[in-house]
Amino acid sequence: MFRLTRLLAVSPLVAALLLSGCVRLTSNLPTPTPIPTPSHGNRQTYKVVRGTINQQVKALGRVTSEQQATLYFRTAGRLYQLYVDTNQKVKKGDLLAEMDTSNLKTQLQIAQVQAQIAQLQVDAAMGKQLPGTESPDVLSARSALAKAEADYSQAQDALDQLLIGPTKADVDAAQAAVVAAESQLQKDQAALTLLQTPPTPDQITILRASLDKAQAALQQAQAAYDRVRFRPDVGALPESSALQIATFNYNAAKAAFDQAMAGPDPNKVATAKQQVISDQKNLDAARAKLAQLKKGATAQEIDSARQTVASAKAALDTARANLEKAQGTAAGTSIDVQIAKKQADIARLQLETLQHELDESQIRAPFDGIVTETDAKPGDDLQAYAQVLSVANPAKLEISVELQPTDLAQVAVGMPATIVLSAYPTTKLEGKVLRMPSITTGETANLPATLRTVAISFPNAPGVVSLGDLANVTIDVQRKEGVLLIPTVTIISSAGKTYVHVLRKDGTTGEVFIQTGISDDTYTEVTKGLQEGDTVIQPSTIPPTPVAAGGPGG
Repeated sequence: MFRLTRLLAVSPLVAALLLSGCVRLTSNLPTPTPIPTPSHGNRQTYKVVRGTINQQVKALGRVTSEQQATLYFRTAGRLYQLYVDTNQKVKKGDLLAEMDTSNLKTQLQIAQVQAQIAQLQVDAAMGKQLPGTESPDVLSARSALAKAEADYSQAQDALDQLLIGPTKADVDAAQAAVVAAESQLQKDQAALTLLQTPPTPDQITILRASLDKAQAALQQAQAAYDRVRFRPDVGALPESSALQIATFNYNAAKAAFDQAMAGPDPNKVATAKQQVISDQKNLDAARAKLAQLKKGATAQEIDSARQTVASAKAALDTARANLEKAQGTAAGTSIDVQIAKKQADIARLQLETLQHELDESQIRAPFDGIVTETDAKPGDDLQAYAQVLSVANPAKLEISVELQPTDLAQVAVGMPATIVLSAYPTTKLEGKVLRMPSITTGETANLPATLRTVAISFPNAPGVVSLGDLANVTIDVQRKEGVLLIPTVTIISSAGKTYVHVLRKDGTTGEVFIQTGISDDTYTEVTKGLQEGDTVIQPSTIPPTPVAAGGPGG
């Protein structure tokens, strides 16, 4: 009896172990955030619902500069001096560090003098009287060459213009010139007509009446002025200004009346006629230019332009040859000039080599920025390409995020991102993915950090932000609306299969295979196997009671 009791007590445990061998249940799953429906036994149940889900990638990033550079020497040597410290501002071209170059600077100065001497020897061989001067023949040939080059360039431009044809802007400008010329012609024709047309009797009557009225007003103003003319402040009195106005009006009315009575002025009429003739010529020229632009260049015009280019090219070649001949003649023999030039070339190459060595022994700021790191001190023996210091531009900030390879494969340029800086934890900033590394595959497990770093745009921060500040970054990878959702904690994966426990309407439970889509922190999309309104059960560490429905068991 005791043995039977022990067997009965052990049998549930054995059954549980056997069932767990057939179905691997997920344990220690996180507690879901949604409010569950009433529990089934010791397990929570949830309804399959439709909703919106965002798949996101989250990571910790740092504030970095969009423009940053790691600076080093290209050759090994001893660091002579480091002229900057960390967090020091620098300008483009500033000398930041240099190596011990011993007497290199002295050698460079000697080479500069030798190059100057070699150039003087060239000048002497070419007949220059003083440094910077040339013989009259050479100056004349050089001037002729300059003119030939200008003529050739002008001819080539003219040919190119004919081959390309007029642009819309050219046609529009020509049409505007025609309209302007027509308007000017009409204006001057109207002025000529007005000069040649004598006034009518009615116009003369009106002008006479205006003159009489102006004369009466002048007489009244004169009488009023005469009454106060003895006062010392007469110039400031209104009678004085009234007399001036009346006098001006009278003179204007009299001039208009006299001109009307005298008839057209022959000189003015002749001038107006000449202006109309000039306007007509301008209009004809504008219309001709517009017609030519619309018509385009003819084959004959293009051939003529090509011949002009060929002639200009021949003249240019001749001018160059004449200059070379004049230079050789001025030197006595051209071989002397060539030898002097070769010696000058050697001196210049030696100077350039020493200058390059000096440039390579110095590190200068590649742009305006701030020194973010120094990795050496004076006296250190440095290997070639060993990092000496780093410079970044704090005016161009971004967020650098190192992602896991599996997350990296889901991210693409342009995806929106939410940024929460550690210095401002209550403020959410909106950015987007700017740059991706060259390798974006999730199949390589051990990608280096440089191939896992993603750049996120940095919006305006609510306050001061420093390089290196931490930031929590959330990248929105994918968003789906109106899809079936279940809590992720209800999903069981075993032997390559995915399923859930479903509570049927009759109270029994069963295992249903499902296919899933994207997930967020709480929910997972179900693409196959469930319907809206189905009830799923959260798995527990206690094995469920076996049911008739088949499942992924062994």
